[in-house]
Amino acid sequence: AVTTTTPAAAVTTPAAAVTTTTPAAAVTTTTPAAAVTTTTSTIFAVVASTDPPSSSEGTLKVQFSLNQTFNSDLSNPSSSAFKNLAAKVQSDVNKVFAGTPGFRHCIVNLFRNGSGSVVTDMTLVYDKQSSVPSSSSAQTILTNSSTSLNILPGSISVVSGSAPRPTAFALAALALLMVQLLG
Repeated sequence: AVTTTTPAAAVTTPAAAVTTTTPAAAVTTTTPAAAVTTTTSTIFAVVASTDPPSSSEGTLKVQFSLNQTFNSDLSNPSSSAFKNLAAKVQSDVNKVFAGTPGFRHCIVNLFRNGSGSVVTDMTLVYDKQSSVPSSSSAQTILTNSSTSLNILPGSISVVSGSAPRPTAFALAALALLMVQLLG
């Protein structure tokens, strides 16, 4: 009688060979162990900052229309519809401007109804005011870039200069309003 043993399904360390010996006939069967390789990949989520620009940073205000139907949930920054679309817009626009010197990130300020489309109002943030490209240059970059956003042709508008920065008073008033709404 010959008995052969096969390796277990889960092998954590590779062995050179498995040897089984049967005492009656002294028959040795050698079976190479299966090498099990486990590949793990780590996914790093890149989360763009949504903080307002600091006083040392430069900004451009950008507006464009998306070829999609406006949903009232998009006017609520706390809704999942707003958060999902904002994340998609930020991801695509950050990729478009990633090669622009001094570009840091973009912020979606709001979405509004644009007669059957979604008007996006956002701010591009640069490391300093001197890094901010001209309005026409930024508009050309966005117009000529391929994105999955389905931006309506001719709807891109870029305004130079700093976007309004929230003041301490405005932030305090907003916090008070939030407390009153939630409480």
